[in-house]
Amino acid sequence: MVGRSLPARPVLKYYLFMATNTAALSVPIWVVFLRSRGLSFTEIVVLDAIWWLGIIGGEVPTGYLADRIGWRESLLAGNLVRTVGVVAMGLSNTFPALVGVYLLWALGSTMQSGSADAWLYEVLDERIGTEAFTRVRGRGNALTLLVGALASVTGGYVAAQGLRLPFYVNGALWLVGTAVLATFPAVTVDPGDRVSPAEALPLLRERLLSGDLRRFVLWVGVVLGGAQGVARLTQPVSVDLGIPIAGLGWLYALFTVLAAVASARAEWIRDRIGVDGWFLLAPAVLGTLFVGAWAVPLVALPGFVALRAVKATTTPLANGYVNDRIGTAGRATVLSGVSMVYSLVKIPFSLLGGALADASAPLVAIGALGALLLAATALVHRRGSPIATDEPGATPAD
Repeated sequence: MVGRSLPARPVLKYYLFMATNTAALSVPIWVVFLRSRGLSFTEIVVLDAIWWLGIIGGEVPTGYLADRIGWRESLLAGNLVRTVGVVAMGLSNTFPALVGVYLLWALGSTMQSGSADAWLYEVLDERIGTEAFTRVRGRGNALTLLVGALASVTGGYVAAQGLRLPFYVNGALWLVGTAVLATFPAVTVDPGDRVSPAEALPLLRERLLSGDLRRFVLWVGVVLGGAQGVARLTQPVSVDLGIPIAGLGWLYALFTVLAAVASARAEWIRDRIGVDGWFLLAPAVLGTLFVGAWAVPLVALPGFVALRAVKATTTPLANGYVNDRIGTAGRATVLSGVSMVYSLVKIPFSLLGGALADASAPLVAIGALGALLLAATALVHRRGSPIATDEPGATPAD
């Protein structure tokens, strides 16, 4: 059992890496930057769709590669690729150039998505117990968000001097994270737990596309998709409500601090509300707020706060649930497959939100996405919870 004392050294290194793992220097002005390049809302969400397609195409191959070369090594390479991507973003001026940047950034992200949780889960298993995963993952995510809150404020003021500058500063921060990753201990995986190319897809089919995980992963994708579709509309709506460019940094800092508090309480939510309760309550609350913003625009602001709290808490809860039901063999491959499903489900939500924002107004798009979330939640509730009632580990581990 893990105590409340100072965590083991690898966990401290994980926390330090997570402190550098924010894109918040550039996030508050991301859409404003793209609009300044002459892109429409539709083009912006098409870029998002290209990003998700890059994620989908890269998740399983990079997850398999991480299982072969090592999870730490994959994290290192991915962070370097992302660093190049964020700097290239600031240098880009045209839609075709941005397509290349998004695909490059997607590649770097897929090299990290499964590897980070696979590395952490196995390190905890070797040293202090996997029951700490939700707590450590949640607190690590909270640390990313808290540092991100400070970075958001900084990024807003930096952007006031030039919209390209936050991307360059973000690249420097990620270089620091790469140095921290180089100090991570390697996780030794028994050769018998390594999967071959011929085994990778059958492994995914067995563990992800069959049984209770299939419904759960699909539903998490819907929840995250609805949140993502609205997140891209935060900046234009906030500006329309009278918030200046520099003020976006403070606004995102507020969003991020509250999301960090929610993420840090992921273990508490799991123990008190339950994973099944959370994944019905959270989308219902989001849907209600989004529909409310359609009628009363100021309701959009608490809606934006709630969506970030939901996204921040959903990640450790969902990944802990999935990790408990898969084994060491091909862990990063399976987790990358989970991320691939999330990405696939997000694409239609993003495209719908952008198309509606261009055709009518961002608030109309937000309301429509909220109505979709409410309808989907009602359907899931009627058909029964997608959460398995078995004990962790009931799925064959190896």
